[in-house]
Formats: sequence, structure tokens, C-alpha cells
Amino acid sequence: MLGGLVGRPISRPARLLVLSALLLMASGWLAGWPPRQWRGWERLLEEELVRLRGSRQPPAKVVLVPIDDASLQQGAWFANEANSPVWAQGLSTLPWPRARYADLIELLRAEGAASIAINVVFEGPSGRGLQDDAALTAALRRNRGHVALAAEYAEPQDALAGAGFSLVQPDAFSAGLGLTNVLPPGGGEPLRHPEFFGQIVLPAQQIRPFPALSSIALVQAGLASRQPDSQRELNFYGPEPRFSRIPAWEVLDPARWRSHARRSALQGAVVLVGPVVSQGGMGSPTPFGPMSGLELLATATANSLAGDGLAPWPSDPWARAALAMAPVLLVALVFFRNTNKLQWRMALLAAMLALQVVAAYGSLRWGNRWLPLLAPVTALVMVGVLYGVDAYLVEGKERRRLRRTFERYVAPSVVSEILSSPEDADAILRGRLLPVTVLFCDLQGFTTLTKRRTETGQARDLVDQLNEYLGEMVEVITAHGGTVDKFIGDCVVAVFGSPVSRGVSEEAVAALTCAHAMGQSLERLNQGWVTRGIEPLGNGIGLASGEVVVGQIGSPRRMEFTVIGDKVNLAARLEALTRKLEVNVLLDESTKELAKDALTFHHLGRQPIRGAGEIDVYTLA
Repeated sequence: MLGGLVGRPISRPARLLVLSALLLMASGWLAGWPPRQWRGWERLLEEELVRLRGSRQPPAKVVLVPIDDASLQQGAWFANEANSPVWAQGLSTLPWPRARYADLIELLRAEGAASIAINVVFEGPSGRGLQDDAALTAALRRNRGHVALAAEYAEPQDALAGAGFSLVQPDAFSAGLGLTNVLPPGGGEPLRHPEFFGQIVLPAQQIRPFPALSSIALVQAGLASRQPDSQRELNFYGPEPRFSRIPAWEVLDPARWRSHARRSALQGAVVLVGPVVSQGGMGSPTPFGPMSGLELLATATANSLAGDGLAPWPSDPWARAALAMAPVLLVALVFFRNTNKLQWRMALLAAMLALQVVAAYGSLRWGNRWLPLLAPVTALVMVGVLYGVDAYLVEGKERRRLRRTFERYVAPSVVSEILSSPEDADAILRGRLLPVTVLFCDLQGFTTLTKRRTETGQARDLVDQLNEYLGEMVEVITAHGGTVDKFIGDCVVAVFGSPVSRGVSEEAVAALTCAHAMGQSLERLNQGWVTRGIEPLGNGIGLASGEVVVGQIGSPRRMEFTVIGDKVNLAARLEALTRKLEVNVLLDESTKELAKDALTFHHLGRQPIRGAGEIDVYTLA
């Protein structure tokens, strides 16, 4: 048994089934357990969807007080004045005096800020003396429970390597502390919420968990996160600046602050203070371009407040694999079980790809969730290529089969027209009722000639002459757009209007013109034969028009594309009548009526026809 299987070619369905299964498994593996490089490509696609979604409105309760270029420029301007105000002293360069941060704290709290988070690590004593530290300490004491300060872990070269973490924090001040660390993106990983670093990365390195600065700011404001922060990615609201901003110098300048139009925005707000100056570096990469640390902190705070951080869905790898495999399985099954039509397959594939992209975009825009996209889309494209090539090959094979079938009967131009629609071609072969003109051409006296030449040992010469005659007749028929239906000994049966029609009248005229041309071709043949000492031949042609059944008829082992019907019999009997009436071409009244506007005829009266009774017959004038 095994020996019988060796060398046996794999069937087309089996190949499709195996390759489909491999693509299905690949899509599941890449969606559930993507390798590093694949995750990088997936991340690029996700970022494109974020950019396509565009900007969104952040929560109004998150307000930024940035130490921006304008604030530094104001400090530089006042530094050149003889009597520089206290509030402007030290503003021209970073780091700022800690007393200025104390001023900001007092002013912001006076306007009703629920909490204030300062995105600056006050490491060690101030370089401006003890009074500078004392001013900040006093402000923190007066606003205890409403001000959070930044701390950070200095990371090793590889944040996940496990050694080298060191905490940098303001030891001299009593205030809530929160980490500002955000795990740098890389290897296809997104920018995660700061809580990921403090709650996941640190414990993985045997370091106690540490809350993020954004989380402390919310707690101090009496607000709670609406999401599991450590499991979320940052969901950006747009390119920087996106959040409500009041430059720090505008808060510090008493004259400007008294009449400031945005003071009311601070009431009950979570206020974030920190530098965003242009010389501070390129910032962290995001889908909307580089972003400052303060904007990242605002994004994390807003995500927690709104509960709109990003996360993959579903989170379980097996579930993601199943979700990615579902559309691939559906398309593969439909392709495998139903159709070989390339256009239909490509339309279904395009629809499924569009549905995948729309679903992923909708999930991101309205659900803040990542659906598996790259893996199923890639697998669907590969399935499309697989079944597209298969359909192309099958269609090509079918076209070749149809071409071989029709080329035996019709002109190449007609074959090309038929094959422009393989579905219609197949319908032609299956059978249908068509109005046609049937041409029946038979040699006269050929039986007697055959007997005589056979008796004289000239059978081969007779066959050669017959083939020459039939070849010429076929050329004439083809040139006039007719279809050679069959040969019956020395008889040629042709059909005009099958398998495609130029119009019933046009086909009738073509058939009659063909009959006349066949007579002229026979005259030329006879002249050549006489010159070579070969006996000439004569023929008769009968034509009848009407509906016949057209299709492939026969057994599975031997099929023939032919026509059947009363009009075929009538054409044969009209041809037989040509001998009695001594004309070369004879036609029925239906053919005459169809062609009367193009040709002229002689009426030969009514003649008895077996199976048809007496009918009017005509010949060409």
C-alpha cells in the first residue's frame, strides 16, 4: 500500500488545504506570541491608526503650568532691569530657585487647585542657600497633602537587566513622592503608563513597588484611577501642546495674574508643573512626534482620570490567536468550498480586509483597545495570493480547454469573443436555444465517383481531393463568420449565429454570401484539378433559418459541439432538392425574409419537402 503512494502527486485540494492550515496557524502564533521584530512592525501599524484617529479632547481637570521658553525669556528681561521684582529673580535659567516653586504652590492653591505635581527632582540641597530650601519647605508644610514631588530611579543601560537601579528623591522635603520613570519604548513595545515601571518592572527586580507621580497627584486631589494603570499603554490626545496651559511666569507675575482670564480653570484641577523648554532635548517619541516629560505626565494623569488608556484586546494570548485566526479560517473555508472565480475571490478578500481595518480602527477610536490586525491581515493577503494563483491557474486551464473546443469550429476572432467571458462560454457548451441559419453543403455524384475510383485503385487520390475540397470550404465558412458543425462524409454542415450571433438578419446574409463564395471557390478548385487531370466536382447548398438547440452532445468519452432541430433537417433536404431543380443554392422562406433587404432572390415555387409539406423555396438571383 505504501508503495502505491510513493510518487503519487498531491491533489490540488490537498495542497490548498495544507497551505491554508499553515497560514491559519501562522496567523494565530503571530497574534498571540509575536516575535520581537514582528511586534515592531505591529507597533508601526498601530501608530498609523493612532495618527489616522487624530487628536482628541483631554479632560479639563488636568492643567499644565509649564516652565517654558517664554518664562525663561521673561526672567532674562527682568534680570537686566535695575529693580527686578522678587517673583522674576532666577527665572532666566534652569534650574529655577526652589523659592519660585514655593510661590507657584501658594498661588495655585489659592485659586483652588485640588493637587499640584511638580515634575522636577529636587536632589540634595539648593545651590542658592538654605533660605531657598526653607521657602519650599514652608510652602509644602502649609499645603500638606496637596503637593506631590517627583522621584526617579536611575536606570541601568538595560532597564530589564536587573541591576543598577538607584532611587533619586528629594530627601529634605516632606511631601508625597511619585516616580516619573516611563519605560523607554523599544523592540516593538509602546510607551506604557508610568505605573508599569513602578508596579511591574521594579518588583521584577526585587525592588519594592513605587507609585507614579500621576497617581499621587490624583490621590491628593481626591480622585481615583478608572483603569488598572500598570496594564495600560499611554493613549495620546494629540501633538504637543494638547492640554490646557498657563505659562509659569503668567502665574508668578502679580500684575498679569490678577486679571488673568484662565484663573478659574484651576478650581478643582490637577495641576502639573515642570519644564518644557526647547533646549531640554528632543523628548520621548510618540505617534504624534516628540513629547516633553510634562506632556507625558499629563497624558498619564488624564488616561487614569478618564479610564481611556490603551490595551490589547483580548489580553489572553490564546484568545488573541483565536480572534486573529477567525477571519482567516472563514475566508479559507469559503474559498476552498465554493468558487474558482478569481474576481469573486478577490472581492471577498478585499471586503474582509476592509472589515478587519475598520474593526481595528473602531476598537481603537471608541474602545481604546488594540485588536490583532497585522497577523490576520498578512495571513488574509497570503490566503488571497494562494487562492488567487489557484483560481488563475484553474481559469487558465479552463480557458485552454474552451479554446481547444471552439477552435475546431469557429474563427479565432469568435473564439476570443467567447473566451472574454468564460462563464458564458461554459453556458454555451451546456446547451441553449438559438435562432440561426443552417448551411448544408454536399457534393453531387460523389458516391458514383467514389465507387469508380475505388475500382480503379485511385482511393488515395480521392481522399486527397476530398480533403483539399473540404479544407477550402472550411476556410470560406470561417472567413464569413460561420461555425463548422460537422462533416458527414463529403457533406459539410455549418451554422451561422452560433455560438455567438451578430444578429439574425446579419447571420442569414453572411450564410448566403458564404454559399455564393463556396461555389466560386469550387470553380477555382475545379480549374486546378482539370489542369492536373483530375475529374471536377459539383456541389449543392441548402439553407434554412430558425431556432435550434446548440450545445455539446454525446457521451462522456466523446462529446461534440453541434446543433439539432427541424431546421437542420430542412437544410439537408433543401440541399438534396438542388439536383432536381438544377440550382446550386436553395433556401427557405425564413432565410429569404431575413436577407431580403441585402440580396435578391428567384422564387422557385412551392416544393414538397419530407417532414415539412409543401413550402416556398428560393435561390440567389
